[in-house]
Amino acid sequence: MLDKPWFAPKLLSTNYACSESDLYDRVLVDAECTHDGSLAHVQKYERWGWEHLDTQVVNNNRSQSVPILQSQLLENGWRMLKPGGVLVYSTCSLSRFQNEYVLGGFLSRHAEHEALVEVIPLLQNQVAASPIWQPSCAEEWVGLEQHRGVFARMKCAVRLDPRVSNTSGMFIARIRKLSDVQTTFDVEDIAPLKLET
Repeated sequence: MLDKPWFAPKLLSTNYACSESDLYDRVLVDAECTHDGSLAHVQKYERWGWEHLDTQVVNNNRSQSVPILQSQLLENGWRMLKPGGVLVYSTCSLSRFQNEYVLGGFLSRHAEHEALVEVIPLLQNQVAASPIWQPSCAEEWVGLEQHRGVFARMKCAVRLDPRVSNTSGMFIARIRKLSDVQTTFDVEDIAPLKLET
């Protein structure tokens, strides 16, 4: 009998049914992404050919499907977390659709009394982190007005911008599970924020 599955990506990408004894204190969701923030990854395209960049990163189908997969990975990771536990969501992308929109979709499904985005102590004074992307003018808020509270809740998430932090580009959010509410969502409801028209 297997006490706890050892291969987390397999677990997180399926509909694993957790009993209370199978829950974890900490969960890392280092989500699949387009790797556009990873300088080393982007440099590989010099060797592979820039046409591969189009199919792997910029391709419209991939740029639309990756945030949906990320949302599902984040939700499944959350289901495996004990109340009081911490989940870290990270990508090596600079795309707001894979970062703030995915986290925003998650926070819109989980109320303030369920999920809290916390300050990341290690990054507080060690690395020059950039603030997350937020709409900064009236035009950028078009279609997102109803999500102002969600953006306010994610203010402690961080971006590592290569120009500022001297690292590859990354997005990191540390989320504490405040309650034992286990809400089940239909797969089609697990999605990033959507622009309302």
